[in-house]
Amino acid sequence: MIKEYPISNQAEWDRIVRSFPNYDVFYLSGYSKAFMREAPKNGTPILLLYEDGDDRAINVVLKRDVALDDKLKEKVEEGQYFDLITPYGYGGFYGRVSDWVKLNQAYTAYCMENHYVCEFVRFELFTDYHAHYDGEVETRTHNVVRSLKIPLDEMWMDFKQKVRKNVKKANSYNLSCIIENTGEYLEDFLRIYYSTMSRTDAEDEYYFSRRFYEDVNEMKDNVMYFHAVYDGKIVSTELVIYGTENCYSYLGGTDRDYFDVRPNDYLKYEIIKWAKAKGFKSFVLGGGYGADDGIFQYKLSLAPHGQYDFYIGRKIFDRESYDKLVDLRSGEALNEKYFPLYRS
Repeated sequence: MIKEYPISNQAEWDRIVRSFPNYDVFYLSGYSKAFMREAPKNGTPILLLYEDGDDRAINVVLKRDVALDDKLKEKVEEGQYFDLITPYGYGGFYGRVSDWVKLNQAYTAYCMENHYVCEFVRFELFTDYHAHYDGEVETRTHNVVRSLKIPLDEMWMDFKQKVRKNVKKANSYNLSCIIENTGEYLEDFLRIYYSTMSRTDAEDEYYFSRRFYEDVNEMKDNVMYFHAVYDGKIVSTELVIYGTENCYSYLGGTDRDYFDVRPNDYLKYEIIKWAKAKGFKSFVLGGGYGADDGIFQYKLSLAPHGQYDFYIGRKIFDRESYDKLVDLRSGEALNEKYFPLYRS
């Protein structure tokens, strides 16, 4: 009932994904391929298609060789242990499912047959797969979703007052917006993005390389860059990715020297206007760096009623191998909240 498709067969992969009327961007081959090419330790993408009668669903996982983890590469031989993870963003089984018990049983059998140790899932915001998942499910943080279903003038009044004030201030400085998906301004994007990551003490895994963006940019029908321009210079920038119904504030930043002209608020509003005109139902702003931190609160000011629980899932398929891998880290200080523990 579960058939897998390798990343080498991108045409068939994307044909299957696009056969789902409301597919999301995270399931397309180009998205997970960018992570594979970024670093071997990120894993190899696999598309899973589940079919049983009228039930039909897809899932994308990264198959990771445990031996490529920096903490275990001297302790484990390559090709011996593998685990699964949702690519950065959102995922899990997506589609039409009436019998979740049957799907869970088929998926567990598939994972055990393929000798996967465990999996970590970042659940889609707009499905209820997390409610039917037969592993451990937890929500530690929230995400913010700006509904685009109401008229723009009502949306404007739904923003917190400080957002409206900042957009008006930005307009007084005559900012303009460049909207493109050509990669023409990638240097400006990277300049601002890397400086923003440094300023916020972001983890190394978020310092995506230039090639990563070049790979993502190949998905021309699913990416768009937005740049706020002040006095002829790009001062704030954002990469938006999208599927059929939802668009996502993916990565970006603002030049700290231009905070006073409020380019970030201006840019968010320009994105919202664009997304509304394109007919999207939701603009997903995401969460913060920590649990409901200042970044999260800022995003919530754009959608005061748009707080969603963000769920993660954990499941161990091979307890014996899992415990053996944890034992290989004995004597080291491990983060008990991290999963899988042997990678902490």
